[in-house]
Amino acid sequence: MSDERLEDCRDVVEPDLQDLIRATIASGFSAEEVLIAISELVAEDFAASVKVPSVH
Repeated sequence: MSDERLEDCRDVVEPDLQDLIRATIASGFSAEEVLIAISELVAEDFAASVKVPSVH
């Protein structure tokens, strides 16, 4: 996986991620709560994709 490909993927994902963060904050959650929840979900998905134990 090249750095260029990762950067291209990030460019595609980032706008939707920012929209998700803003919408969730507008629903009444703090920025910290939103970022922690997203981080946990990403960690779970990453663990599943590389078949390592979850970090609960």
